[in-house]
Amino acid sequence: MLTCALADLYEAYNWNYVAACDPEYPDGSIPEINMWPSSLPGFKDTLVTYQSTMISLARKLTRMFALALHVPEDTFDSAIRRPEAGARIVHYPQQTASRDEQNGIGAHTDVEYFTIITADSEGLEVLCKSGKWIQVNPTPGAFIVNIADCFMRQTNDFFVSTVHRVINKSGRERYSVPFFWGFDRQSVITPVPTCIDENNPSKYPVTTTGEYHLWRTIRQKTASSFNKPQEAEVVSA
Repeated sequence: MLTCALADLYEAYNWNYVAACDPEYPDGSIPEINMWPSSLPGFKDTLVTYQSTMISLARKLTRMFALALHVPEDTFDSAIRRPEAGARIVHYPQQTASRDEQNGIGAHTDVEYFTIITADSEGLEVLCKSGKWIQVNPTPGAFIVNIADCFMRQTNDFFVSTVHRVINKSGRERYSVPFFWGFDRQSVITPVPTCIDENNPSKYPVTTTGEYHLWRTIRQKTASSFNKPQEAEVVSA
């Protein structure tokens, strides 16, 4: 892990799940908590349309993950009727500092169940088990799916969180729109039955996705910087 002297070099706009625009279970009675700029015509409509499309894709992927875990494909359906389904636009300026001094965003794992990212630009790096950083080659028209902490805990490390970072040395600005998918915050993170046995007992205390999300949020805010190496080591354990 690298210790970087300069703050991460990025800016972002975040927005959360909009129940009224859920493609499968729309519900306008649930208040929206987003703050949308009023001076950008079409901004909200464009982003929510993208978000809604990704929600449909994520629900299909969740069923595929269930089958991969050898449980019925609808096992997680009740937990994703009102999901965590936030997204963000991230702008990474071209870095002039060396990669040892600064990251676009430092080494970390995501909080929810998995993150879907477009794969059309360079800059994303993933930490492999040997401790080596692998640069992800751009693949236009493809998505990258990173496992996040809640899913790692629920699968008892069958699926392991992806430690990743962004370093933009491309010579131009980089934009990314990660979509963060998670179960509703009341869901209890208990291990999937096929992921535990006498020789492989549960590794994590039982908690809810909301409680874990709050713990991670507090931890990140109290850390002196997001790219501290010990942060990535703790959350990917």
